[in-house]
Amino acid sequence: MKLSKTIGALACALYFLAAIGIRAQTAPANVSATRLIHADDDKNNWLTHGRTYREERFSPLDQINPGNLDRLNLAWHADLDSERGQEATPIIVEQKLAA
Repeated sequence: MKLSKTIGALACALYFLAAIGIRAQTAPANVSATRLIHADDDKNNWLTHGRTYREERFSPLDQINPGNLDRLNLAWHADLDSERGQEATPIIVEQKLAA
């Protein structure tokens, strides 16, 4: 039962990513222990569940800031067949996302 839930969750994640135009990476990413230890220095990638070993889940990106918050709008959404909250963190390594 647990395996079927895992496979189902993976299938849903891949379908969701495909629906918004993100393709799964087919080759292994260049991630080493050294790169993970220094993940805080890598501003463009989200290498682990919490971005760094400190698991702070903080993004150093600055395109969104207090000066432009009022200009944010909804870009896309996906209706999910669940009342339950979504609990996943995307892992982004050397990907150019196309929506």
